[in-house]
Amino acid sequence: MITVTAAPPFATIQDLGRFGYRDSGVPVSGLADRDGGAALNAILGNEPDAAMIEWAVAGGTLRFESDCVFAIGGADAGCTVDGERVQSWNRMHARAGTELVVERITRGRFLMIAVRGGIDVPVVMGSRSTLLSASFGGHEGRRLKKGDVLPVGEGKEGETRGSTGGVPQSLDGAVHIVRGPQADLFDARAWETLLGAELAVSHASDRTGYRLQGATLSCSVPAVLPSEPTCVGAIQVPDGGEPIVIMHDGPTIGGYPKIAVIRAMSISRFAQHTPGERVKFVLDEERAHA
Repeated sequence: MITVTAAPPFATIQDLGRFGYRDSGVPVSGLADRDGGAALNAILGNEPDAAMIEWAVAGGTLRFESDCVFAIGGADAGCTVDGERVQSWNRMHARAGTELVVERITRGRFLMIAVRGGIDVPVVMGSRSTLLSASFGGHEGRRLKKGDVLPVGEGKEGETRGSTGGVPQSLDGAVHIVRGPQADLFDARAWETLLGAELAVSHASDRTGYRLQGATLSCSVPAVLPSEPTCVGAIQVPDGGEPIVIMHDGPTIGGYPKIAVIRAMSISRFAQHTPGERVKFVLDEERAHA
C-alpha cells in the first residue's frame, strides 16, 4: 500500500489508456507521457500497461506502507527518500514507513511515479486510467488527495525488461507533425506561423487540450465544419485562430478544421511542454502523403 500524505494540486492514476470506446464518445485517457511510462514499467519489470501515478504542478509526499521497488521519470523533479536524492529512470528500494518527498517539478509537466506491481485500482472499460470528466477509473474517478491509500499489485522480484538509467527521450527537441485533413484550407502564411516557433502553450491547457498562443492561424472557411472523428494530437483551429491540440482526455469528434496532427512519436514530448513554453513544430512532408 501507498498512502498519500500530502497531495499536489494535480495527481491521478493512469496506465497506457482505454481503447475501443471512442465510437461511444469515451476518450483514450492514459498517461500523457506514454513513452516515459513504458520505460518506467520496463525498468521495474512490470507489464507495459501497469498503472502509476501521474503527478503535476507542485510537490507533495507519499508513504510506502511496505517494502517496495519504485522508479520516477518524465518531468525533472527534486525527490528524496530518507533524505537521499532519487535519480530518475533508476530502480530504487524503499523500506516500509519511508516517505517519497517530491519537492518540486523543475522542468517538464508530468512526473510519473511507478512501483513494481503497479497501482492496483479497479479496471474500468479495460483500463485503470482516470477520466476526470466522467468521474470513473483510477482512484474513485478523481484526483488524489491527502489520506488516499493506494493498493499495489504483486510484482515479480528480479524481473526486468530494461536497464536502469534508460531515458526514453529528451524533454527538448522538435515536435513532428503531418498534414491534417483540412490542411489545404490554410494558406502559406498560416503554415509559416505554425512552423515558426512563435506559438507557446497557454495556461488554459489541461489533459483535455493544450491551447497555443502567441500567434493566430487564418483559415479560408468559417471554423465550423460537420463534426468528424478526431484523435489525440490533432491540431484544430477554432474561430479566433489560436490552435488547440487535442490531448488524451479530449473529445472524440469535432468540427473545427484540423491543420495538422502530431505524430505518435512526438506526443509524449509535446505533452511535457509547460505553460509559456514555446513549441517547435516540424512538418514531415515525406510522410504526409504516404
